[in-house]
Amino acid sequence: MTALDQNWLTQGIFDFEYKKYVLMSYFQHIHSEFTHNRLHPYLPELKWHFNACVDLQNNKSQIRTALPKNVTGIDVNNWKLTYEEIDPDDAYMSDLNYILDFAIPRFSKSIDEGIERFTEVEENIRISPVGIVPLRLQEGYLLFLHTFQPLVTIFQYQLALYNEMRERYLKTTFVDTMRIGIGNTVSQIKVDLTKKNKSLPNPATYIVESKYEYPLHETLLPVTEKLMLREINIA
Repeated sequence: MTALDQNWLTQGIFDFEYKKYVLMSYFQHIHSEFTHNRLHPYLPELKWHFNACVDLQNNKSQIRTALPKNVTGIDVNNWKLTYEEIDPDDAYMSDLNYILDFAIPRFSKSIDEGIERFTEVEENIRISPVGIVPLRLQEGYLLFLHTFQPLVTIFQYQLALYNEMRERYLKTTFVDTMRIGIGNTVSQIKVDLTKKNKSLPNPATYIVESKYEYPLHETLLPVTEKLMLREINIA
């Protein structure tokens, strides 16, 4: 399993043992990804599922009223059908309780593991401005220096509105990967980027250096985006 569908609770067999199997397979996959320092998109995904389960648990009374009911008769005074009340501890609700009670603490535990690794990565990378820092930091470039190669991978970034977690985020776009050296320093790269993109005459540009070789897209980029939000005073 590589991902947990947003509708995992209603997909397939609605049975506690089956859902338990699905979740355990998913959590094993997540643990393996975190062990290899691959944090994205798994950590945001875990947070989404955790919040969804908590919301569901807090609104089970609404689910109960939405469940199918057996018709018991007709209210002749108001000409309405009457229904039997469903026992809140019937089989469906009982399984739902078991599933949520099993899922929520395990989502929370996996989130804690992801946050711990995320914090560890934060402590092992350094973000430094290239040249003079402009007043406008909401858009610019991120230059990721490869740990064991004379290469730099360039992303353009722009502060965007809210994501599905209702958080501000950076929209990043891959620009290029190029070799650096005496004739092509990061300062020269910034000059060249400015010449090519006239819409950013004085772009905020940062070099990102990592003590360890973390995965770029799954780890370094999302961690750097979070740190940049703090730099822009958003996070």
